[in-house]
This record gives sequence, structure tokens and C-alpha cells, in this order.
Amino acid sequence: MIIADTGFFVALGNNQDNFHNLAKQQLFTLKEKLITTYPVIVETSYLLLERCGQNA
Repeated sequence: MIIADTGFFVALGNNQDNFHNLAKQQLFTLKEKLITTYPVIVETSYLLLERCGQNA
């Protein structure tokens, strides 16, 4: 089981992020389940809205 933080999800959701391709690659190659927390989801939602707008 892998704990994913905000940085990982922001990189996945923002194709302009420097780590977008790496995060996407890791997502498709992981053999373990990802888990996260409610505060990470809230923070990710806020940052994607601020950086990418509603289309994120």
C-alpha cells in the first residue's frame, strides 16, 4: 500500500506540472494500491482549481 500526497495528485491533474509525465507513468506501473487522506483530497482540489481552473 502506498500513501499518495497532494504533490502526486496535482502532478497528475496538471499537464503543465514538471512532474506530470513521471506521475502518470508511476500511476500505470504501480503494483500496489494507493491510499490518501481527506485533507489531501481537499488540498489537491483547491490547488488544481487555483492553477488549472475548473477544467482540471
